[in-house]
Amino acid sequence: MKGQGLFAAAIALANVELIQAHTFIWGVYVNGVDQGLFNGIRIPAYNGPPPRGYANSPVKDVNSIDIRCNVMGDHQNPYTIKVKPGDNLTLDWKHNNRTKADDIIDFSHHGPILAYLSPDPPKENSFVKIFEKGKYEEGATPFAPGKWAISSELKSNNGHMNIRIPAGLKAGFYLLRGELIALHEGDARFDQNPIRGAQFYPNCVQLEVLGDGTVELPEGVSFPGAYKVSDPGIHHDVYCSTKTTSLKVPCTTTYQIPGPTVWSGAWPDTTKVEVGAQLGPSTATPWSRWISKSVVTSATIVGGSAQVIGTSTYQASWSANYVTPTPVA
Repeated sequence: MKGQGLFAAAIALANVELIQAHTFIWGVYVNGVDQGLFNGIRIPAYNGPPPRGYANSPVKDVNSIDIRCNVMGDHQNPYTIKVKPGDNLTLDWKHNNRTKADDIIDFSHHGPILAYLSPDPPKENSFVKIFEKGKYEEGATPFAPGKWAISSELKSNNGHMNIRIPAGLKAGFYLLRGELIALHEGDARFDQNPIRGAQFYPNCVQLEVLGDGTVELPEGVSFPGAYKVSDPGIHHDVYCSTKTTSLKVPCTTTYQIPGPTVWSGAWPDTTKVEVGAQLGPSTATPWSRWISKSVVTSATIVGGSAQVIGTSTYQASWSANYVTPTPVA
């Protein structure tokens, strides 16, 4: 019985960590000016009714269309953020709410942060990597994870991830794909153990680039298609990232960020921007649609509880041509 109790406690702790771990983009600052709560962001689908469902689950199957812009990422946001070449964008990653007290993501979620840019809508091989940062310091003791862009930098920077619009970029509509890859269970492969494996947090932001730039994005990669579960930057044990000899055999201490190299037309480095006042609320309002195992449930929210209207089956449908988002009535 004692062993069963310890096992149950371990499962409960794992479930608590699972809930605590998750994150997505809640806001975007342009040159330090906030664009408002969720404006321009293709919010990942909620996985249950208010108040217990949440929209910050990871994607684990790299061959799923969800790896592109997360679950229901083909659904447009009614607002598109206007930017110019050279503008500094600050993506505001949060877990529970858009406040400085928010924990951003669980402390155990070590891994890289990345950003891709694609014309909107994406096409084959249209995602171009414009930013990446992975492990930048090894741990000092055996099994210490080292310092990573997610757990040591993004968390300490209040969830702010800085990206810059490429110089001279041609005017048009684009998707900025921000991504975190959490590797705390990356020593296992998802195709061999679906309970574990690397966790991906992709999130897309709708942009309209203004101006008279002439630079076009080069050929990039496709999502899905850019990653394989066997890639060394995905199937990786973060607790091998030490300066001292590990007891594990084999144990790879170096880390290779997955995907293509950063485009030569991207800015060589990004600048931390001082952000101004936050606009709008800091908490999400009750949602009226959620998805579970490809079944979309629609409801009305009365007194904070959901009254189901109907259900439908979801299958991602990405347009081949740009469609102007439908404004909110």
